[in-house]
Amino acid sequence: MTTWIVLAISVLLVLMALAAVFSRSLASAVIILSTLSLFAALLFVLVAAPDVAITEAAIGSALTTVVFVLALYRTRNAACADDDAPKNAADESSAVTRSTLEVPRA
Repeated sequence: MTTWIVLAISVLLVLMALAAVFSRSLASAVIILSTLSLFAALLFVLVAAPDVAITEAAIGSALTTVVFVLALYRTRNAACADDDAPKNAADESSAVTRSTLEVPRA
C-alpha cells in the first residue's frame, strides 16, 4: 500500500515541477514550487526520513517561498521606478556617447 502512495506522490511531484516550469505567471510558479516542496517533505516522511522531511519543510517550503515572494515584490516595484534607466551596459554607453558627441547649436 505504501508503495502505491509513494509512486503517486512521485508522479504528482513530476507533474507539479512541469507545471511550475510552464507556468505563465511567476507568482503561480512560486506557489506551485512551495506546494511541491511540501509534497516532497511528505514523501520523505513516508520513506522514513523524518530529519530530511523537517529540513525540506523548513528550508524548501518556508524559507525559499519567502525569498521568492520578496524577490517578486521588489522586482515589480523596481520595474516601475526604473522606466527611464538604461536597461543594460550597451544602452548606458550609447547614451553617454550620444551626449558627448552632440554639439550645441547656435
